[in-house]
Amino acid sequence: MTQFATSAKTYGKPVMLAPFHEMNGNWDPWGYGSNNTPAKLISAWKRMHGIFASANATNVKFAWVINNDSVPSVADNAIELYYPGSQYVDYVGIDGFNFNNPWESFSSIFDSPLQKVATYQKPVYITSFASAAGSQKAAWITDALTVQIPKHPEIAGWVWFNENKEQNWLIWSDNNSLNAFKAALP
Repeated sequence: MTQFATSAKTYGKPVMLAPFHEMNGNWDPWGYGSNNTPAKLISAWKRMHGIFASANATNVKFAWVINNDSVPSVADNAIELYYPGSQYVDYVGIDGFNFNNPWESFSSIFDSPLQKVATYQKPVYITSFASAAGSQKAAWITDALTVQIPKHPEIAGWVWFNENKEQNWLIWSDNNSLNAFKAALP
């Protein structure tokens, strides 16, 4: 980690580091239920942050990235339990997806977590989002990019998860979706 911090400092350009992303989910080794607790994660986060501070890697900014909802949704997996503290976080990120099981709007996925992370008073990014393929995907993209995101001035930026993984998240999963994406961009 010290070598990476030193290399990042030498790189000299801005770096956004998002360690332990989606820690409130149960699918990664650092996530809930994987012999992990919020206290352990916070301790690891602070240690990592300290390594970068010791290397004077001031170009590296830390993004605390949550899943839009906790899985499982139980009291000891609440999003706020994982927050390491404002002095250790530069950006807050939210990942969320419309899996089409059932079909979910951008608003139903992100409104609640956006409200929760607003209390941290940090720049907010939608660090990973997409919609499953389907006849409504183009409309979902248009709504997300031209209506929903502009309604939230706290959103500093977003990243489309452009992979064919658990679902076909690709922007070009069909021509209508690709055209909707292109039309929504400035």
